[in-house]
Amino acid sequence: MMKVELLLEGAKGLEDNYLKNGIWKRRHPTGNSIKILPFSTKFTAICVPDFQSFQGVIGECFRLSNNKTFDKSFATDKNSSFKKKLRNHILSEVIDKVNSDNTEEFKDIVINLFFEEDSGLIKFNKQVLPYMNFLNNHPQLNETARFFYDIFLNADTLNGEELTSTNNDNLFYQLIVECLPVLTNKKTNTSSDRYVNLFQEIKVQFLQDFKFLASNEEKFLKHIEDLFKYYYFFYLTQLAHRFNTFGLSDGISPIYFSMDWETLSESRLSYKYGWKKLADDLEGLFAHANTIELLNYITINGNSIGDYLCVTQKWPELSSNEQKQLIEKIKEISKFYTDHIDGLNTGESWHKCEEEINSFLDRNTSKFKDELSVELVSFYKRVKYQFDNSPRVAAKNKYENWLISFCKNSYIKTRGRLGLTTVLNQELLLFQTKLCVGSEEKIRLNELWDRLNKRGLTFDETSKAEIIKLFERINLLEKKSDSGDAQYVKSII
Repeated sequence: MMKVELLLEGAKGLEDNYLKNGIWKRRHPTGNSIKILPFSTKFTAICVPDFQSFQGVIGECFRLSNNKTFDKSFATDKNSSFKKKLRNHILSEVIDKVNSDNTEEFKDIVINLFFEEDSGLIKFNKQVLPYMNFLNNHPQLNETARFFYDIFLNADTLNGEELTSTNNDNLFYQLIVECLPVLTNKKTNTSSDRYVNLFQEIKVQFLQDFKFLASNEEKFLKHIEDLFKYYYFFYLTQLAHRFNTFGLSDGISPIYFSMDWETLSESRLSYKYGWKKLADDLEGLFAHANTIELLNYITINGNSIGDYLCVTQKWPELSSNEQKQLIEKIKEISKFYTDHIDGLNTGESWHKCEEEINSFLDRNTSKFKDELSVELVSFYKRVKYQFDNSPRVAAKNKYENWLISFCKNSYIKTRGRLGLTTVLNQELLLFQTKLCVGSEEKIRLNELWDRLNKRGLTFDETSKAEIIKLFERINLLEKKSDSGDAQYVKSII
């Protein structure tokens, strides 16, 4: 027999986290009952360059794997950036280790060989990856790295021999590695909960691609940002879609992309089911985060119930009496929320909200017909109604803008009157093709489309024709006949 409980009191209880003296605390805390998303309601554009480069996230993941951090002396300030401080430290160490009659000339050689124009250290081998850092200091960036590490990585993955050794025995490289600063031990919060991976299928695919890239140092250093950035996008956008189905979807949902050199029309699948579809999924992300947070004050045999899909999958395992208890607990939390939350704008009411819920369910009776899905949808609609019709809508918009802004700066292009569309450029297409072919010499063209679909990348027939033209132009396509089954995509070196 399973025990269905609602945690009301105590440090981990509903009342202590949401009420003070019986009154709503005027906030929506997330991450107390379950950690699923890394965002906050304090969006700032200062983080955009870091999300575009993703180097700081990667470096922090490597540091997290060893519980390390930079010495306080490397903190950025108004007078000097982290990149310049790191460069100056390395140059100082190099001069101490190397006797030269032409010190300044030697420093210039080191700078030209190992540093970018902005003073950033070039990724010349895997041992420098823990020294990539954020362009700006902001808690959200560290939280993003923690999220990515918890979802996709662990110490064993990042400390395996293939990532701690290098095939390059260049003495100059060895000198620079020896001159890197010593990382210090990081203070850890042992009570901090890990983020919960709700999409193991995506993690399995990531680890497969990660292992393939890590087998070749040059390839890994060139594409690690592309890999991490795309899987951050892939996981979060798929999760947003999954939330919007309320447990009806448990697989990868196709997101249509077009190539950035194509012309597009409203009739194209890549327009209808690209950014338009994503934007709909992302619009309710904050309401979903809070609904799922509240739901996880319900436990079954002492365990959190997870997201809508987790609850839906658990439902058949419950006895009829246990199912009844679960429905009662969901209703109790929903009533707790509507009874205590305040601030609806004038003219809006919970009565109107209930009318909208009933209307929605009437239009979608084929999808949401069982008691569980009706209660889950209804609860979410109440939470979202509150955000849409109160001053808290600003917090909702800022929370969702973390992911919307990332998408727009990474995989989105504006196409005139059509507005925003999901796109790949040639470089990213070839990178994804490289992952799909993997260590094989060649794969069938139809197999390539299937493997891209598994990675969340879908193309309509017009885009496929454009991609085939590109493959032919760069001699990547091997034809046995004109049929798709007899065409092969060759390995990309």
